[in-house]
Amino acid sequence: MLTKPESVAADDFKSAKWDELTRGRSFEQADAPALALLCQWHKVAQQAMDELDSFGGNTSYQNDAGDLKAFPQIGTLKTASAEIRQLNKQLGIADQHDEPKKRSEKANLLQVAFDNRRKRASSAS
Repeated sequence: MLTKPESVAADDFKSAKWDELTRGRSFEQADAPALALLCQWHKVAQQAMDELDSFGGNTSYQNDAGDLKAFPQIGTLKTASAEIRQLNKQLGIADQHDEPKKRSEKANLLQVAFDNRRKRASSAS
C-alpha cells in the first residue's frame, strides 16, 4: 500500500492532489517522493495562476524605467508546467486525452513498422 508522506497529508491542496493522482493507479512506495514532488509543483502552478488572476487579466507591468515586463508568475507557471509534464512522464501518468485503445493501436502500428524494418535489415545481410 502506498503511504502518503506527512508533508503531503498536512497540506489540504497537496493531499487532495495526491488522492486524485493515485486514484485508480498502481504505484510503488518508491514512487512516493516523485508523487510528492508532483503535488508540490501542482500547488506552485495553482498559486501562480491565482496570482495572475488577481492582476485582473494583465500579464505584464511597467517598471520604474517605463519598460513593459511580464509578471514573474508567468515564468513560474512555465517552469511548473514543464516539471509536471516530466514527472507525469516519469511516473507513467498519461497526459494525453486519447482513449487507451487508440494509444495501444498506435503502439501496435509502431511495433509492426519496427518489425518490418528489422526483417528487411536481416534479409539484406
